[in-house]
This record gives sequence, structure tokens and C-alpha cells, in this order.
Amino acid sequence: MTERDKVVAIVGGGVIGAGWAARFLLNGWNVAVFNPDARAARKTQAVLENARRSLPGLTDTVLPPEGRLTQCDTVA
Repeated sequence: MTERDKVVAIVGGGVIGAGWAARFLLNGWNVAVFNPDARAARKTQAVLENARRSLPGLTDTVLPPEGRLTQCDTVA
């Protein structure tokens, strides 16, 4: 699998969707998130900040470089 292949789309950036986004991002995947809520990007960033602090302590392996997060305006 190449870097270009490691892309995931998440529909819904609430607590669960943002948690999945953080998990993928911190494991080197690029993530596209769609959520119609105007506050979704802020909520996703808050979950991601928490994950950046906690995930490294939950594993004994070095995490890969973080993926790229894209906030999408439409599902398409």
C-alpha cells in the first residue's frame, strides 16, 4: 500500500467520527471528514489534540508521521 492509497473518508465528525479520524491520522492515514455542523472542524480538532497527547502512551511502538486532515463541505 502506498501513501496515496492510505485514505479514509468519514461521514460525521461528532465524537465517534472524530475519534476514528484521530486514530487513522495518528497512524499515518490521510482523512477526509464531512459533517454539516458548522462547529465540526473545531470539535474534530479538539478530539485530535486529546488523541495526540494520549495515543502514544497506549502503544510501545513509534507512530508513523501523521496523515493529512481534510474537512469537506459536501459528501461528494
